[in-house]
Amino acid sequence: MAVTAQDPKLERKSRLTATLRFFITISLALGISALIGDQKIGGFAALGAFMALLSDTESTLKSRLGGLLLTFLGVLAAAGVGLALKHLAFGEWLILAAACFGQSLMTFAEKFWWLWGKYVLVFLLISVFDFSPNLSAFIGYAMGFSLAALVVVADHYVWRIEKLGPRLFDQLRMVEGGTRNTTAYGLISALTMVTGLWLSTFIDMSEPGWVGITIIYILNSDVRSGFIRILLRILGTVAGYFAVVLLMPHIPNLYVLGTVVVLASLGIPYFVGRNYALMQFFITMYILFVLDWLMYAYGGDHSILIWRIWDTLLGAGCASVGLFIYWLWTKRHSNTGISK
Repeated sequence: MAVTAQDPKLERKSRLTATLRFFITISLALGISALIGDQKIGGFAALGAFMALLSDTESTLKSRLGGLLLTFLGVLAAAGVGLALKHLAFGEWLILAAACFGQSLMTFAEKFWWLWGKYVLVFLLISVFDFSPNLSAFIGYAMGFSLAALVVVADHYVWRIEKLGPRLFDQLRMVEGGTRNTTAYGLISALTMVTGLWLSTFIDMSEPGWVGITIIYILNSDVRSGFIRILLRILGTVAGYFAVVLLMPHIPNLYVLGTVVVLASLGIPYFVGRNYALMQFFITMYILFVLDWLMYAYGGDHSILIWRIWDTLLGAGCASVGLFIYWLWTKRHSNTGISK
């Protein structure tokens, strides 16, 4: 008798193959950068590969590769638009307005377009806060997405992931969102973004863009899971931060740092959809270690980015208020007989 996709053995094998894709892609990204002697490209390639592997969806090879291409073009266009707008009069405010408007539309996006839209908004927010795209960034992201595409081809013909169970992208969508929400929620989420970004600039936070990014990724119309997810995100982020604080002073060189980056990446696909706090723990470690890699590449040191915690806390607090307002709205309208 055929085994269904929900079989625990097949689900475990699906997670292991997803972990293998991360291991191969991230290792190649850092290894190639070491061979060509450009550490900056390796750091950006690691970030691009991370984004590409999470956005791998659908079942046919053509649709999977097409999704990766659309994702790459989307973030590239968002970075370009942000760079162009920020040099205009009130350009930064135009970008913030576009991000808030996009957040309101995001609540109606489903499946692939949900994550694609989040990536686009993230790159818009990064561009407004002293992010200057350069040739190394473009080459690095292109290499990361290209390596992910090669692994997807191997996955399609060798491991046959579509026969094993839910795709990594589907696992991520189940815990992060992606379902069609109400117009009221779209308005509330946009206002939450406005409030969070205004507060981050008002109190002069070092990286206010991360506040908006946090709001983008944890807001969801499911109020109960939304509050739980906020708590788990804070726990995972704080734990990941202190893990980096403890480990980084004992990493002697880039070779060891590269190994740590690869190892941190392996926990992301394995815990997606299984444990939200551990997923955030490994994502936090991965992002901070890659940023440390880039800081070395640009002549800095391994200074730990303390803003990662404070900006996450502010973003989570704003998201909590937004969820509470949405809960009050749904409760009031359900009591008056109006559909949610």
